Amino acid sequence: MSRNANIEKETRKIIIEQIDELGEVTIDKVMELIQPYYRFDIRKLRSQALRRAASNLMRTYKNKKGIRNCYSYKDKEGKSSYVNIDSCDDAEALRKIEIQMQSKAKSLNASMKKIKLRRKELEEIQKSEAI
Repeated sequence: MSRNANIEKETRKIIIEQIDELGEVTIDKVMELIQPYYRFDIRKLRSQALRRAASNLMRTYKNKKGIRNCYSYKDKEGKSSYVNIDSCDDAEALRKIEIQMQSKAKSLNASMKKIKLRRKELEEIQKSEAI
């Protein structure tokens, strides 16, 4: 199921276009844009809130040095499970977590590069306008 299942695909495109036009937007503004189109399901929202609370608990579990202890991975059946790195004896689970972390690092690096290029572009514009 899509993360945006409560918003139709075409409606999502319209909202994203509005966000693009604004350039900078607060979460409150995005909520305002979504609100007229959002399908509300109280049971689903309760389940999502519980899942989010459980995930947050696992993500904040750290060792004495302040390093995160638990990470999730998908098992052979595609079910997400958490493992405690310090006590895990499943090399395959650790390998999957490592691959997942490498992918996230690669994505973050790409985002950082994009931000850096845009910031430099804006700084050049500001310099030329100051002259």
